[in-house]
Amino acid sequence: MEMERGQVVARRRIGGGKLGEQAYTLIKKQILDGVLQTGEQLLETQLAEHLGMSRTPVRSALLRMEKEKLISSDPNGGTFVASLSPVDVAETYSIREVIEGLAARLLARRITPAITERLRTLAEKADSPSATLDDDLEFHSAIVRMCGNSTLIELVDMFCLHSMTFDVRSSQMVVGGEVQLLQTSHDTHAHSVVAESIISGDGYGAEEKLRHYIRCGKNILIKAMMGLD
Repeated sequence: MEMERGQVVARRRIGGGKLGEQAYTLIKKQILDGVLQTGEQLLETQLAEHLGMSRTPVRSALLRMEKEKLISSDPNGGTFVASLSPVDVAETYSIREVIEGLAARLLARRITPAITERLRTLAEKADSPSATLDDDLEFHSAIVRMCGNSTLIELVDMFCLHSMTFDVRSSQMVVGGEVQLLQTSHDTHAHSVVAESIISGDGYGAEEKLRHYIRCGKNILIKAMMGLD
């Protein structure tokens, strides 16, 4: 009987975890899609009712998104969709520059025909005039995922998720989510330049090219957010 009760608890924990993940995915999508707007208050009861689940998985999802700076809480206990500031973007992109640059350098040391083909395919998609932000993020994510350093990948999972969220939200604020925000008129093949540098085995060159690209994106983004030319 005791074992049966333990099995029931375990199943409940697993179910709760799955519901928490589902709540996280759905609420986050509403924020990124602009359904839930910056500054809007998030009420657990309303969200739970809308999602057709209890408040527990919703609360778990909100706590996770607060760590990612998607939402914020005030001293009175209210929870709101967080606003983005140029300082937020600058700080996050500076760290992302170091992490992704290192991933590019490591990947250049382990190039294979399969990795070469994938990098070129993703770079071509991301450099296309019709590219979306998802194409850009897929390219950057692939460099990290294929770099061969499991610790770095875990670090990205813990930290860089919200930096990619910054990409989505801040790009929406400026150009409706199009990846062209992160490109300049002289940089329309940036992804291919990075990819070919990695493929050539030039680790330090690949690192610097990717860091330069991220810095350019950061500067363009901050200027746009501040209304500067």
